[in-house]
Amino acid sequence: MRLRFLGHTYLVSGLASGLIAVLAGFSVSAQEAAESDESVRSRSPLLYIDLPVLVVEGVDPIMPLRAPPIDPETDPAFGQRSDSIRQYNSTVTDIELDGGAWDGGLVEELASMGRLQQQQGNHAAAIETLDRAIHVNRINSGLYTLEQIPVVEQLIQSHMALGDWEQADIYNNYLFHVQQKAYGVDDPRLIPVLDSLATWNIQAFKIGYGRLQGIRLRQAQIMFNAAARMVGIHFGKTDERFVNYQRNIANSAYLIARNPELMMEIDRPEYRNMQQMLAQQLNEQRRVQPPGFRTGERALIEIAMFYQEQGDDAYALAEATTHLADWYLMFDRRRSTLENYKIAWDMLQELENSEELTERLFGTVASLPSFASTIATPDAFYRNEDGSEALNFDYADLTFDVTANGLVRNIETISEETEANQAQLSKLRISVRSRRFRPLIVDGEPQRSNGNHFRYRYWY
Repeated sequence: MRLRFLGHTYLVSGLASGLIAVLAGFSVSAQEAAESDESVRSRSPLLYIDLPVLVVEGVDPIMPLRAPPIDPETDPAFGQRSDSIRQYNSTVTDIELDGGAWDGGLVEELASMGRLQQQQGNHAAAIETLDRAIHVNRINSGLYTLEQIPVVEQLIQSHMALGDWEQADIYNNYLFHVQQKAYGVDDPRLIPVLDSLATWNIQAFKIGYGRLQGIRLRQAQIMFNAAARMVGIHFGKTDERFVNYQRNIANSAYLIARNPELMMEIDRPEYRNMQQMLAQQLNEQRRVQPPGFRTGERALIEIAMFYQEQGDDAYALAEATTHLADWYLMFDRRRSTLENYKIAWDMLQELENSEELTERLFGTVASLPSFASTIATPDAFYRNEDGSEALNFDYADLTFDVTANGLVRNIETISEETEANQAQLSKLRISVRSRRFRPLIVDGEPQRSNGNHFRYRYWY
């Protein structure tokens, strides 16, 4: 018997929209940087807030930090790569003397040398070398040759490492254009291409690069939709990529819904036409679905159906059903919320270790949305040009009540509040107050819980 996911029920089959959460939902990583004179002056404005960690009495919460960058010069192979770069330089010179500056034999040598320069951490030199390899290749093989793809991908890595978002944007879109032109709309080789550009558009949104942020999210949704559809056609919906695409779709739908200005941007006629053209270009025959609630709902139902059809992981199915209930909670669909929490609860009670699994999923309140995205913010966003950390961080412990409807009430700050951090903690409390939490679930019913203690790490 097929499980029915309760809500605004209609049959779904593989579209939707995805990403991360605003402000308090961003899962940001960076290394601690020195703070100066904070006791006598206010700090810079609060920028990002990590997902909170529940504080349990007697247990110090673990909030892992991003690993510091590795200095290429500490690598034992550093000297060997330097020697290889000199040899490639010599080979390039010899080829130029024999065949000229546009000899086709230069491409492989330049590409190899650029890769080594990249590994040395010399991204400026790598960009110059790889850019020349691309130009030589275009002159010899044509503007849209697929031979250049690996070199362009390397070039993007170096632009990303230096935080040159404009060039990263140009070449990410160029990669898509070249491969879409070569493969057409239904070739499975286009799947990673769609994934790559959609991921970049979400990263660009997260770092605030460029204009028309809503359009970036919407284009990412359309591309993830197309990628999910093609995975389903060529590899079947049991392919793990299918679920990951749906999570990204749901996350971006949440972001758009949380930001009304993005919805207004997307709804402008000229941009609606742009979205429809992209969908047609990717053979998305159905009308582009409006972003927001419905799109996220479709994606989360697809995920639940995936685990239902797998049939071998009851906890994963209960968790997916809970995420769907969370979605309804965030959008105040109370009846659908209650019904789906109860479905998930009942699933767990049938399992052998039901008490442990029920405690894991429903034993504490949880910040929403709880369905994670795997798309990381580019590392260079957190660093200065010299490689040093661009952001500082600090911690704050808060306690608050969570109502049966997931609303935050009675926030109190446990951490010391000073003149330096007063404005930051005020903004933190405002952000937390605006968020929704999955409430405590007892016997399948949401319950109010008081005095929930969470630790937040915030960046400034």
